[in-house]
Amino acid sequence: MAQFAVGKPITTDTPGIAVDAGLAVGRHRFRLEVLDAAGLRSRVADEVVVQVQRLVVPDRPIPTPVTPVTPVRPTPVVTPIVTPIVNPVRPVVTPVRTPNPRRPR
Repeated sequence: MAQFAVGKPITTDTPGIAVDAGLAVGRHRFRLEVLDAAGLRSRVADEVVVQVQRLVVPDRPIPTPVTPVTPVRPTPVVTPIVTPIVNPVRPVVTPVRTPNPRRPR
């Protein structure tokens, strides 16, 4: 594992590095420079800031919040109103005899 020290480079010929788990709490800036087989160094070094935090383990389990249950209301059944098809009603016509004035009764 790599022991990081400020201003002290770590040289490796593999593309990864095992990090020491004992980094102090706080922000740490890492800078990566690559040297190729021809001895050429990268033009711009890549930098990253890592935030190390202290792990806090509670002595008792943290209760999970309870979400209130809202009652489910049944949805009303809606029956569509359909206009019925109605056949037109023809009036009943009763013939009425009108008296013929020429014919005697």
